[in-house]
Amino acid sequence: MRDEELRNLAAACAKCGTCRTVCTLYPERKAEISVARGKIALIDAALSGRDGNLGAIEGALSDCLLCGRCERACPNQVLVEEILMKGRADIAKEIGLPAWKRLLFGKVMPSPGIRAAATAAATAAQRLLAKSIPTGSGLHYRFPEAFGLSGRTLPGFSAKGFIASLAPGEAATGDVMLFVGCVFDHVYPQIGRASYETMKASGKEIAVFRDAACCGLPAMASGDRDSALRCAEENVRRLRAAAPSSVVFPCGSCLVMFRRNLLTLIPETHPLRGDAAWVSGRCIDYASFILDSGVAESLPDPSGSGGDGKIGYHDSCHLSGTLGKGREAREVLRAAAGPAFAEMPGADLCCGYGGAFNVRDYATSSRIGENKVSLAARGGTGVIATACSGCILQMRDMAAHVQPSMRVAHIAELVFASLSRR
Repeated sequence: MRDEELRNLAAACAKCGTCRTVCTLYPERKAEISVARGKIALIDAALSGRDGNLGAIEGALSDCLLCGRCERACPNQVLVEEILMKGRADIAKEIGLPAWKRLLFGKVMPSPGIRAAATAAATAAQRLLAKSIPTGSGLHYRFPEAFGLSGRTLPGFSAKGFIASLAPGEAATGDVMLFVGCVFDHVYPQIGRASYETMKASGKEIAVFRDAACCGLPAMASGDRDSALRCAEENVRRLRAAAPSSVVFPCGSCLVMFRRNLLTLIPETHPLRGDAAWVSGRCIDYASFILDSGVAESLPDPSGSGGDGKIGYHDSCHLSGTLGKGREAREVLRAAAGPAFAEMPGADLCCGYGGAFNVRDYATSSRIGENKVSLAARGGTGVIATACSGCILQMRDMAAHVQPSMRVAHIAELVFASLSRR
């Protein structure tokens, strides 16, 4: 590894150990290598030539949830997430990526058509190979032992995504653009629909970004910056051409890619840098739109809806932590649910998903997630609301394990239910 930019970023770490006091993973690992300080020390060793075992270093850098707690707590404001993702990218260039990642990030993620075909194939395979199980959170599928993933549950993939369900010409143009995201299009299309219908209640003309590439965060976090850049370039070109006044994101992780990582990925020298800055400045979270557009004020009085204190809010690491957008979602929930909403125990705890981390170490991911859901349930929460696709995937899986009656919902679903009472 020879990367002066990475060396300069890593040099800001004073090795004080504050990161260890807030790390989500440290209580599980009890090892210095699990925290930001240890990972930066490994990067230093690789950059200086003291450690040439890039495979082992790649494994250590991947053993992270990218929850951002260390970065937010750091007294030196070290850009930990950028260091880790840049380190992963440098190593990936030297030792390569697995074939499945090259296919997923390089072919499937940038193409809406290929993503839809892949989802259709996954739907068929799931019906043939996985066992359906009913839970209080809806229909899930449990993998059989033969796949080495026994115990993992997934939602039933929809045969038709949200965007595919739109009528010809519906939501084709508008001053406000909805970036629904891969998961809320193909896996939970009902959340895409709830987001769209509740945004329409603003009276504004809403367009759905039909030909969007993936936001690029999964590729970037896995070290495939080339595929992430390709996704970013496609989205920037199309959004700049559409020229919406705002782009609304139901998923906090997609939003953090546009608000924070887009300008890291597209440097000053890139011909699309100006367009990228223009797009990034117009990207907002779903709850902020619902508040600012007056939808929240128009919701019917929820005071008689019952279920006092049964709805809690989960602070997703990217939306509430990195972007500081936890207050807005709570205001929306108070408008939609009234006394049914209450702060839940452990609201700011990471759910343990971490994207590829959940695939890489499902056992640890599950322990963190099960603790989160169990703590909420013991505090009396019956519904966990949030605004992140990964968190919903994770917590619905965890609820199927430890609290089947627990419901995990997107805040848009609760706003949509409130609107239906008018």
